[in-house]
Amino acid sequence: MRSSKVVGLLLACSAIALPGRPLGDSTAVTSGKKIVEYGWDLPSPAYIADHIREMEKRPFDGVLFRLEAKGNVFEPTPLDEAQLAKDCEAIDRIRWDRFTDNFVMMYAASEQDWFNDDHWKTIEHNTGLVTRTAKRAHCVGVCLDPEPYGANPWAYRDAPHRDTKTYAEYEAVARKRGGQFVKAIEREFPNAIILTFFHVSKYRQYCRPMPESVRKAQLAKATYALLPAFIEGMALGSETNIEIIDGNEKAYYYTQSREYLDLYHAVTQRARYLVSPDAWFAYRAKVRMGQALYIDQYYGLRQNTKTLGNVMTPEDQAKWFEHNTYWALYTTDRYVWCYSERMNWWTNTDVPPGAEDAIRNARAAIDAGKPLSFDLAPIIQAAEAKNKQNRKH
Repeated sequence: MRSSKVVGLLLACSAIALPGRPLGDSTAVTSGKKIVEYGWDLPSPAYIADHIREMEKRPFDGVLFRLEAKGNVFEPTPLDEAQLAKDCEAIDRIRWDRFTDNFVMMYAASEQDWFNDDHWKTIEHNTGLVTRTAKRAHCVGVCLDPEPYGANPWAYRDAPHRDTKTYAEYEAVARKRGGQFVKAIEREFPNAIILTFFHVSKYRQYCRPMPESVRKAQLAKATYALLPAFIEGMALGSETNIEIIDGNEKAYYYTQSREYLDLYHAVTQRARYLVSPDAWFAYRAKVRMGQALYIDQYYGLRQNTKTLGNVMTPEDQAKWFEHNTYWALYTTDRYVWCYSERMNWWTNTDVPPGAEDAIRNARAAIDAGKPLSFDLAPIIQAAEAKNKQNRKH
């Protein structure tokens, strides 16, 4: 009981102290936390323009959307205005109402050479052009998905100059390019919000005391070896009040509140062990915590992958989703992104029962400063026991 009272008190205090809300104001007070949608149902500007009123009936604050011209800004092939003409025509027809927090997607897969200045002039150009489109669409910013759906620019182990240039040299140039990237965004959209699906959260294991030589040796072998340096460069290079959000994709799989709290502490505090000392204050000033949800995980919808959701009742699946939505909202600085694959919010295809209510219930509890009305632990324990039993047979 004591922990529930503490949660309720903290939430109530955080709601009362919202910036710009004078004490004693009788208007409705909310947490200010936002949930935005992203998934395989990713819409185009044209789809949004034609369906926005129906889309806004869903329990989100915004949507991440793709351009028909794609958003592969890291490719060293220049985009031009003509390629975006169709997107811009559709964007001019969008009439947002409830969806106040929207983002245009950018993708990082590329065979660009970090040391090639001509490549990076093109990347800055592409980044600026897509960012200009986001501003035209009255978005709050852009979303960079670091996952390489193609060639991986982050992996030092696969770098073209690995035999002649050290990991430290690659880190230095990635940091430089991070500065160029953020400036390309700021030139078009000062004070933009830059949502990423992950960055430091990917490597929380290095956010602890350890010999620096060991940390660097292990990072050099990692899939996203250059991403931390790139984020440092973004923080150091920013000249406006941008926010760089770590979306913590790992939260897809959480079953306990402490996992959210632990990761929040890793990204905002223990990251001091990972972030370079000269970049720490810029990092703390610019980087914000986000959280992620994965509907397919909770409802057992993943193809070729069994989860605890596969052995839960529909009611328990919805409870898991509500629990994770609650704690994602509780521990984010502002944004939670809700991911799905084998369903479609916009065409109402295979939307799991109870999914909308789970979001609404969690948000209502957060806004009211109340704890969850149930304990997820027995549900998870029962599902784990069923899984164990099934494996025996």
